[in-house]
Amino acid sequence: MSDIAIAVRLEADADAAELQDATSQLRRELLELDVDDVKAPDGGEAPPGTRGAVGAEIGTLLVAAGRAAIGPVVAAIQSWVARRASRSVKLTIDGDSIEVSNVSPDDQRELIQSFLARHAPE
Repeated sequence: MSDIAIAVRLEADADAAELQDATSQLRRELLELDVDDVKAPDGGEAPPGTRGAVGAEIGTLLVAAGRAAIGPVVAAIQSWVARRASRSVKLTIDGDSIEVSNVSPDDQRELIQSFLARHAPE
């Protein structure tokens, strides 16, 4: 049973199709972890004259998992970002956010360790 929801927001200079492809690829990688579900948020009805998801929802995933999955989820996202220099990902848990981007490994590791400590299983 899930006890957390992790909001994942991809941020990149890309068109909607490229962003959707990147989101789908990250979703597949996250589903390989011990998580309950990874899905796009329900954006509701598309506005008249548009196709598919609402623009603000493209690039967003919701990960449902137990608290013990936070570390592996963040590690998978960190690895995914490292393979794509122009990408960054914003993670939000219980209103607390961190942006994982392609910065120096030492800086990224320090920020992620601090974030994980705040959300470690009790």
